[in-house]
Amino acid sequence: MNWNRLMEPFHRLLAPSVVNCLTCGKMVSRSTLKVGVCLHCYDAIPWIREPRCSICGRHIGCPDCTRTGGKETYFQSNRSAVAYNSMMRDWLGQYKYRGNEKYSELLVMMLEKALVNMRNEYRQNKGTETWNIDIITCVPVSSIRLEERGFNQAEVLAVGLADKMHLTYKELLLRERHTNKQSFKNRSERIRDMENVFNTDREMMNSVHNILLSRPRSFANIPLRILVIDDIYTTGSTINACARVLKEIGERIGHPVEVYSLTWARS
Repeated sequence: MNWNRLMEPFHRLLAPSVVNCLTCGKMVSRSTLKVGVCLHCYDAIPWIREPRCSICGRHIGCPDCTRTGGKETYFQSNRSAVAYNSMMRDWLGQYKYRGNEKYSELLVMMLEKALVNMRNEYRQNKGTETWNIDIITCVPVSSIRLEERGFNQAEVLAVGLADKMHLTYKELLLRERHTNKQSFKNRSERIRDMENVFNTDREMMNSVHNILLSRPRSFANIPLRILVIDDIYTTGSTINACARVLKEIGERIGHPVEVYSLTWARS
C-alpha cells in the first residue's frame, strides 16, 4: 500500500493556506501558485513562443547564424524556454550558484513547455506526427565545477525533463578538460575555448546503439534524434562542441544522428 498517496489529502488539509512565492517572497494563497510561483511572477516570465531565428531560437534578430565563413554547425537547431533578462538571471543564480533546489522543479516545468512547443513546431513544419526525441542528454561539467556547485545543473534539468516527458535520459558525453567561465569571454574566445572539450566512450556508444536497435523497424531509415540540455545558449559554441561528438557516435555505429538543443534561456 502506498501510504504517502493515502495520506496526501490529509497533508493538504494540514498545510498552510498562505505561503511565500518562491521567487519574490510575497505571501499568497497556496491555491494560486504555479510550481511555487505567484501569478504576478509567473506572468512576468519572458517566454520565447515564436523564435525569429530558426537555427538558434533567438527571439530577436540574430547576426550570428547569418555569418558567412564561420565554423561548421553540427546541431540541427536550438530552442529556448525564455529570454535571458535580469529576472531570469536572478532565478538561475538561485538555482545554479546558491543551490536552491526548489527552483529545479520550476525550471523543469519551463523546459517541459518549451519541448512541447518544439515538438509541435517540428511536427507541423515537417508534416509528420512521428517527430520525437529518442534520447535526452546534457552538457557535462568539469570535476572542478562539480566540486564548486555540488551538482551539474544541466543534468538535474535533463533528468527531470526526461521523467516529465517519459523520454530516455542517457549520459553520452565526457568532459575532457576544465574551461574558465564562458561569461567572461567574447564570441571568438568561446568558440576557440570549446574545441575538443568533449568526448565519449564505448559504454556510451553502446547505449546509443541499444536504443537504436530497440526502435520499430519502420524507423529504420529515420535518424536517431538526440536532445542536449543546458541552462543558457549564448554563442552556441558549447552545444556545437557536444553535437560534433554525438554526430561522430552516429558515424561509428553506422546510423545518422540528428542533434537538437534545448536550453532554459537564450541570451
